[in-house]
Amino acid sequence: MNGPFDFDLDLDQLADIERYVAGAPDPEPVDPEGIRPFFHPSEDRKVADGHAPGFQATSLASLDLDLIPPRRWLYGRELLRGFVSVLGSPGGVGKTAFTMVVGLSVATGRSLLAADPLNPGIFQRVHKTGAVWFYNLEDPEDEMRRRIKAAIMHHKVDYAAIKDTVYVDSGRDRPLVIANRDASGNLVATPIVDELVDELRRRKIALLVVDPFVQSHSAEENRNDEMNLVMALWGQVAHRAECAVWLVHHFRKGGQAGDSEAFRGAAAIQGAARVMSTLSAMSKDEAAKLNVTDDKRRSFVRLDNAKANMGPPAEAAEWYQLVGINIGNATEEYPDGDSVQSVEPWAPPTTWRDLPFSMIVRILEQIERGPSAGERYALGKQAKARWAGNVVMEMADKSEFQALSILKSWKENGVIIEGEYRSPALKHKTTGCITVSPVKLAEMRQAAANYPPEDDGGDE
Repeated sequence: MNGPFDFDLDLDQLADIERYVAGAPDPEPVDPEGIRPFFHPSEDRKVADGHAPGFQATSLASLDLDLIPPRRWLYGRELLRGFVSVLGSPGGVGKTAFTMVVGLSVATGRSLLAADPLNPGIFQRVHKTGAVWFYNLEDPEDEMRRRIKAAIMHHKVDYAAIKDTVYVDSGRDRPLVIANRDASGNLVATPIVDELVDELRRRKIALLVVDPFVQSHSAEENRNDEMNLVMALWGQVAHRAECAVWLVHHFRKGGQAGDSEAFRGAAAIQGAARVMSTLSAMSKDEAAKLNVTDDKRRSFVRLDNAKANMGPPAEAAEWYQLVGINIGNATEEYPDGDSVQSVEPWAPPTTWRDLPFSMIVRILEQIERGPSAGERYALGKQAKARWAGNVVMEMADKSEFQALSILKSWKENGVIIEGEYRSPALKHKTTGCITVSPVKLAEMRQAAANYPPEDDGGDE
């Protein structure tokens, strides 16, 4: 500053002088980074004014613990009003067909995926009937019509009962992107969020299915900060519209069934979702245990709770079977029409199912006779042709895993007894074997007489 004063004043100092002359209060302090902090009134000022602060803690005394509403489950322990659920799987497992049938269950009030629809288990129960909106961001409308018709036909759904409460849209015709980049490259919420909430509320939608999740945003999947924003926006949609939002997502490479880490993208997805489930094709090991041939195993899928922090986890996997449905849309040009995938419940064969006492008696009698003259069966698989499990597998049509389980149970219950004998095939060398307890065999024969099966597949 030029003149009689031998120092300079910057613009901020001049502003302070002007405020002093005018009698204005001092400005809020500015930190060295140039960021002005939030204004925090002093405690003395609050007390002097006699007013409570704007941000207050809520006392337990103000909360009614006798009238707590139950969680608003919509379907099983999968879908919850006001919250976001995520279903993940590898490609080609049938997740779109699965969500379609679950959605129709909600729309009809029928547990279409329960083994016994009139008495469904907790994981297939429809708790509340409501309107459903399928929003597929990948397939065209024609494909969505094929899929929903297949589900309607296969599960004998009354079209007239759902035609005004089920909504179907394709992202190819109208994209649904709730987070996008602005001109500066920042990830921001789009106006579609408010529009979506308004439409969900207007239609009284109970369930919104978004498939696939990755096409509902422009965020970088592996960035936690960006996925936090996306999941928070979907949480707002669920909360404000009072509906369940079901996001259909993909597995990362090598993802395993029942593992929340299997989902592609940042951990923020796992943290924000109230329920996470996986849908996976039957593995080779599972097929061997369940006596399913390798060429058919991919027709069976299992649902596992990967994160069920608002409900008890399933004790075991839920199994479903993918089936092809001819939707009757043949034309002169395409006389075969389309076979479209749907899904139905499937109960894996249990170890003891289709094993009546009469069959058990015949198996034990064969084990006691031995594989050939002078030879006896053994308990261990290393005996190869003399392994008693071969008898169980051949006569009862059980898998190797099931045969092992049956033999283990019989050994523990004293039905078969381990011992040794001199094998003619081994030049009378002593080796291990099993014999059948005469007492237990007699008990089995008595049980077979008292409880004859309707049809055990053989003569008595």
